[in-house]
Amino acid sequence: MDNFDYNKWAKKRVDELIHSQVKKDNCYDEELIREYLIFAQYSRIGESLIDFFKENNSNDNLFKVVIEILLDESEDYSNDARYSAVKIISLFNLELLKKYKRELLYAQKYELVSLRPFSDNNIPSWLYEDISS
Repeated sequence: MDNFDYNKWAKKRVDELIHSQVKKDNCYDEELIREYLIFAQYSRIGESLIDFFKENNSNDNLFKVVIEILLDESEDYSNDARYSAVKIISLFNLELLKKYKRELLYAQKYELVSLRPFSDNNIPSWLYEDISS
């Protein structure tokens, strides 16, 4: 498959994802969210998927799925969705991020820097405040 065919296929897949049922029984489908994250990385093609996360940036259930994907250390999947989850996390609202401070703090300690939710020079002060607060 040449680059043109691949881009055409990727665009078609993004269109399919956007029109798929992302919720099952009022819960987000983790497999679909993984694909959303993976294809969101494509410039131009993935913009509609990034918009989905922006439009739902205060949705606790969606954030829960994204953070679970980031924290999934199993080898059942490639890390593509995890790398994208790191980038998408910053789109969620501050109150939601603070609610999942423990999980974010755990991820911030990953040895692999590209899986940390915050860059070393952009760590929010609230992240290291008392966990019980």
